[in-house]
Parts: sequence; C-alpha cells; structure tokens
Amino acid sequence: MVKRSRLDLGHGQRGDNVAMPIPLVDRGRGDPRNILGVILDRSENDNYTLVTKNGILKGAYARNDFELCPQKLLYLSEMNCVKHVSLHAAVILGSQSGGQGYVKCNCSGAKKCQNNRCKCFKAKLKCNSRCHQSLTCGNK
Repeated sequence: MVKRSRLDLGHGQRGDNVAMPIPLVDRGRGDPRNILGVILDRSENDNYTLVTKNGILKGAYARNDFELCPQKLLYLSEMNCVKHVSLHAAVILGSQSGGQGYVKCNCSGAKKCQNNRCKCFKAKLKCNSRCHQSLTCGNK
C-alpha cells in the first residue's frame, strides 16, 4: 500500500511552492520549522532543485524531502535565482535572530549601542534582554 499525503498532489512541477522541514541542528530558537521555497527544476531521476528567497539550495532533493503547498505563496520571479546557498545558510539568512545562538554585547558608555563597537549593532541585530538588563539602550 502506498502512503499518500492528504491532498495527494503527486510530483511537483516548476514553480510549485514547497515547505521543507529544517533539521533541529540547523534551526535556532524561535526559527520556523519549515523553510518555504519554489521548485526550480526537476531532473529525469526525480531529483528536484529548490530555490528560496535567499538563493538556490545546493544539492538535489528527493520528493520525500519536502511537502508541496496547495496555495501559491511565492512566485519564481520573487526568488534569488543567482546565488547558491546551503540549507544551513538559507536558514541563517532568513532567521529573525541570526540563526543559532545569539549575540551578546555588554555595552556601557555614552553612545550605548549606536556604533560598531557594539556586537549587536555591528551584526545589524537589535539588543536583547541578555545584553544589558537595566541600562538604557539605543539599539532596542
């Protein structure tokens, strides 16, 4: 007996939306469980090339590595079809917190996180509660 998904969408075609699960080792806290993308190409061996907003994913993926989305959330024209990135790099680029781990600055001074001496400001991230609890901050 062949196990099918609820919607039984079959094989994907160029331009179909997909949701690819992100492995736990590549995901930071608060990152989504799936990365959204679009099918760019399908080989004769049923291996798929996927593209996200951050670039073309390196490697070829089998049909059981992702789920087809019934809705059209993304279009191929919105994707970055020039740059090749790994799945880990695509997750980091799309992450709200900068990927796994966090940046902690411990700044104290007159400028208070508004120059490149601050690790958070330099990484183009907002300061978080672990940086400095009670000090006023210009980068929150």
